[in-house]
Amino acid sequence: MIHRRTFLAALVSSAAAARPAGPLLVQGAVDGELGPLLGALRPRARESRIGGWSFWRGRIGAIDTVVSRTGVGPVNAAAATALAIREFRPWAVINQGTAGGHNRALKLWDIVLGERTTDYSAFEAPHGDAGAGVDTRAWKPKPHVIRAPSGEPATYPSFPGDAELLRAAEKIPNPRGRVLRGNLGSAFQYNRQLDHIDWLHRAYSTDTEDMESAFSHGAAIGLGVRFLAIRMVSDTEWEHPNFERIAGLYCAEFVLNLIRSL
Repeated sequence: MIHRRTFLAALVSSAAAARPAGPLLVQGAVDGELGPLLGALRPRARESRIGGWSFWRGRIGAIDTVVSRTGVGPVNAAAATALAIREFRPWAVINQGTAGGHNRALKLWDIVLGERTTDYSAFEAPHGDAGAGVDTRAWKPKPHVIRAPSGEPATYPSFPGDAELLRAAEKIPNPRGRVLRGNLGSAFQYNRQLDHIDWLHRAYSTDTEDMESAFSHGAAIGLGVRFLAIRMVSDTEWEHPNFERIAGLYCAEFVLNLIRSL
């Protein structure tokens, strides 16, 4: 018969072995998307910097966690992600924060889980003569080509989110709205013209817009690290055009509960 202490020790050892090596990297573009995460770190973490990008490391529950303030936009997002992966060797990246709506079925406070992310600023346009005007109907989405760590190139019209993290996130309740899978669009844009938003939704099948998630995602793919983007709808031009900054705090609370569940 196995002694009870031996059995419990074996369980603990097995759980530790199953836990991935390295920390979990959690990102937000601005301070308003980080507060609950930084407040939960134990012990209280000190800020460290690599160039202009800031990081805090500690534990959230049983999870070794690095919180990253990426800054706004694709340059900041890709650089902060690549630097953090090389410095901290995380087993996965969660990029989170606010997003505007593209899909008119979405409501304020809905959480959209990134089943995929898409750069909706990437397009090809055919030749047009001077004075012919601009016809967005002729534009075609352009995919990214990223080499895997093995050196093999792959074409990505969109970047796929990590299936295991998606399933875990779907189990977390959102007290203010729904939790849905979707296509998180990213570009260094802030779109408020409804006709253009509707065209983006049709052309790229995007559900939301932010300025970072797809660019962080592409960097993670190139470095062979699992990735999930999570965004809370903070504004919709058709129903709630005012940007609700507090959605950044609410999304971080959702992600905090996700981390504690892992």
